[in-house]
Amino acid sequence: MQERYLGDIHDFFKFLFLKNLSRALGCKIGLNWYLVNPEDLGQNEIKKNDGEKRYFLDKETYSQYDKKLIEELSFYKNLEKRNIIQFSNTTHLKDYIKFYKIHIKQNFRKTWLKDSLKYFKDEKIIFLDPDNGVSWNFKGKKSIKYVTPEDIKFMTEDNKVIIFTQFQSFTKTTTNHIKNILDELRKYNLKFLLPVVRNRTAPNTFFITIGNKELSTQISSFYKDYQKKYKEVELITL
Repeated sequence: MQERYLGDIHDFFKFLFLKNLSRALGCKIGLNWYLVNPEDLGQNEIKKNDGEKRYFLDKETYSQYDKKLIEELSFYKNLEKRNIIQFSNTTHLKDYIKFYKIHIKQNFRKTWLKDSLKYFKDEKIIFLDPDNGVSWNFKGKKSIKYVTPEDIKFMTEDNKVIIFTQFQSFTKTTTNHIKNILDELRKYNLKFLLPVVRNRTAPNTFFITIGNKELSTQISSFYKDYQKKYKEVELITL
């Protein structure tokens, strides 16, 4: 996650999902931004101008979904105003979400993960929000844009439910893409008890859920209700 993405269409559906999940389960959800400083990735990353899909701010449909959230995110339409620390400290979402807003660094990844788990010691569910999704291939400085299977495995060992964002592949069908990810993660003995949440947001994003059995029934019930509530949301079971 980078600050320039704050408040875009993908953020809207992420926050909508987490707010609804918190209300349904009656507990706060931990959100680990996987916050990346583009300067750590080089000039090509700094020059990018993505994160401007904000058409939803002016559409009545989305305002009907959550007017308060739309009003808040409208403030961040201006690039210069996008500040994750400020947002985390002022948003009404802090009643539903506990934010971990420390930048991830390549050489301190393990320490950063351990610190985040300590920070979320009281949260049963942790949502991981990397730039792109999961990867078991990327090494070096670009690896901070991804969640790794080792990250997820480490988090689940503390009996947490882990949900992470995955962006759609442009070279694979949805089914093949998701199946490939689940198959790779199963090699790490990670368990998928719940369907994948698909957000039709061009590009699509997916929320993939891992661990533990105790909460799976409650979350499953929520997912079914959530799908019915929003026409852009679909559940995928493989």
